[in-house]
Amino acid sequence: MKFIVSNLSIIALTLGGLSANASQDYNFLQVHGIVKSEYSDIDQFGLTGFEVRANKRWQNVFGELRYRDLNDTEDGIKFEEDRWSASLGYIIPFSEIMHFDVRANYGNIEAELSNNNGHTGFDVDYYGGSGFVHYTVARNINLYAGLEVQTTKDAPNQKAYHLGANYAFGKLSLGTEYVKYSDSDALSLFLRYEKVSNMSL
Repeated sequence: MKFIVSNLSIIALTLGGLSANASQDYNFLQVHGIVKSEYSDIDQFGLTGFEVRANKRWQNVFGELRYRDLNDTEDGIKFEEDRWSASLGYIIPFSEIMHFDVRANYGNIEAELSNNNGHTGFDVDYYGGSGFVHYTVARNINLYAGLEVQTTKDAPNQKAYHLGANYAFGKLSLGTEYVKYSDSDALSLFLRYEKVSNMSL
């Protein structure tokens, strides 16, 4: 009986450690400065702007909201992009330095080209899923990578690849992220404010 209780205590302590590690990524407010974003079909535009993300965790479950606003002007033509998404995810601990998450996503992308003669563009909703792996390289350095699949009315199974890293100092983190979509990509720098959760898995 003592052997069983001892082993259960070890398991509980391990899960507690995993919970503390995983929680650092799921209760935060994050602001991105988009260094550059391009669409492959109209690569003369180098879009810049901002993105805001808010995450909230409830034990293993978390939610995320994102909003992005980008624009650029070339030769009298203005290109604007607005993008928002909402995600519901689940955290999967693996070890003290690694964990995974899976997410269901729904969002909207609106892009417009305009000048004095008129405007054209698209406004499309999408849904899909994504999965991420998070790896702690050192005490304050975290790397992550993810694969996202998006489906729209006219374009099923569009893929996006995510790569990122952040360095934490207290409740603040500095980081960078690169995202490659099927028809565009974006590089950004971000500042994150975290509220570490004490909830166990």
